[in-house]
Amino acid sequence: MKIKVLGSSAGGGFPQWKCNFPNCDGFRRGTIDARRRTQSSLAVTTNSADWLLVNASPDILAQIASNTELQPARAVRDSGIAAILAMDAQIDHVSGLLMLREHHGPLPLYATAPVWQDLRSGFPIGPILSSYCGIEHRQIPADGGDGATLEIPFLTGACDGRDVQRGPAAHRRHALD
Repeated sequence: MKIKVLGSSAGGGFPQWKCNFPNCDGFRRGTIDARRRTQSSLAVTTNSADWLLVNASPDILAQIASNTELQPARAVRDSGIAAILAMDAQIDHVSGLLMLREHHGPLPLYATAPVWQDLRSGFPIGPILSSYCGIEHRQIPADGGDGATLEIPFLTGACDGRDVQRGPAAHRRHALD
């Protein structure tokens, strides 16, 4: 299994457009040694041809451009992005779906029922994309407590018998000193 980190920054990227804390300010002034970073997203594959995009950040076009493996050029209109996994419906994790609107068919989107509901009403990307490529929702269980597993056809057998466990993620707010 191959996992590519496409972006590792918080919403807005690094440096953030509205931030003047020492890192962002220092980057702009050239006083710190840092690299520009795009917003968080991953790509996962087992065959180096079909990729699962984990979250679709607003920076997806730049991320595709800087990762040629995501554009294998198998056909005139093609992409290596075979499906998307939406971890949540936060704007900085799904607005990149709008950039993928010219996909050759409905975008396969793996998401829990609550995330899919948000993408149909709260931040209605689903209805918006129905006028373009459309989205093919593939529901995943919200947790692994019922023994259900998530199977993504082109990733089947990818973990060599090791199991990937789903469950609630712990989040904490970071204090700024």
